Amino acid sequence: MAPGMLEQTKTEAMTLIRQRQYAEALEVLEAVSGLPAHEMLDVLEMRAMCYFRTKDFAQACACYQQIADENPTSSKPLTNLGAVYNRLKQYPQAVSVLRKAIQRDKQNFDAYYNLGFAHRHAGHPELAVPAYKEAIKLNPQFDQAHLNLANAYLDLNNNRLAIAHYQAALAINPELEAATRGLKKAQEREISSTSNQNPFGRLVDVTQLSHKKCSTAMRQLSEADRKADREDVQKLTKACRNAARHVSEEIREKMEPALLALTRSLIDGENRPDLIAQNYEQFRAQIPRFDEGRRYLKRSVLELRGHEEMMNTPDLSEL
Repeated sequence: MAPGMLEQTKTEAMTLIRQRQYAEALEVLEAVSGLPAHEMLDVLEMRAMCYFRTKDFAQACACYQQIADENPTSSKPLTNLGAVYNRLKQYPQAVSVLRKAIQRDKQNFDAYYNLGFAHRHAGHPELAVPAYKEAIKLNPQFDQAHLNLANAYLDLNNNRLAIAHYQAALAINPELEAATRGLKKAQEREISSTSNQNPFGRLVDVTQLSHKKCSTAMRQLSEADRKADREDVQKLTKACRNAARHVSEEIREKMEPALLALTRSLIDGENRPDLIAQNYEQFRAQIPRFDEGRRYLKRSVLELRGHEEMMNTPDLSEL
């Protein structure tokens, strides 16, 4: 086919595509043959688009794979291929090609978005969250990424973060009905969860309050005893605060960076198993100190609870 004839054919096909006459555009494009592979890339791109629009996903996959093979530096055809695999619900294949797309271009927010979609629909919302977050980091106005991150948080029963990202999606696109529905669901779940919480905290058994008279439910303290009790409570709560601070610092400064590094290596490092192993060992190395802090916090809370229970126990000599 002569160069001028090829350009005329591509123009005719593009006009049909703009008119959403995809089947007719395919007839025009499929007549093109006998050209070198590098000259067929634009034709293959248009064919893939038409196959996708006519829901012939298998043919779309074949076109995008051929484009990716002919253009080994571009991440776009692999991103499109991953999106088609998602449509086919072939999520392991989607994850594989989308990781390769990210290796080619770490600024490709569409690849991260489609990777999050694949992970979530494969039943792994915990893996979808970092992928969606990376897409939002690269494109903060990506309303669909906020929406689907909120969906993933809802899957993980994190209602508050789900609400935050549904609201972010609606701030970008107020007409996004899926975000409106999701926000309502997340708010209802949060209200239900809050109403089921003990209003006095876990240290007070609310089921016992209605069965005790005030005169016998608590020890009668002198002023000196009351002062000593306040000092004990301050000491115990300070110990709890210090333990909680220790645990939160361990999580924020050591465990979270190690976990993020491991997550990124799992997303990006398909061809670097040594990097995955290295980051895994670094994460494991943080666990003993975290466990130590957690035991310290648990012991501090138990000591405070023991004191609270002792003070709430009636003095039998006064009954």
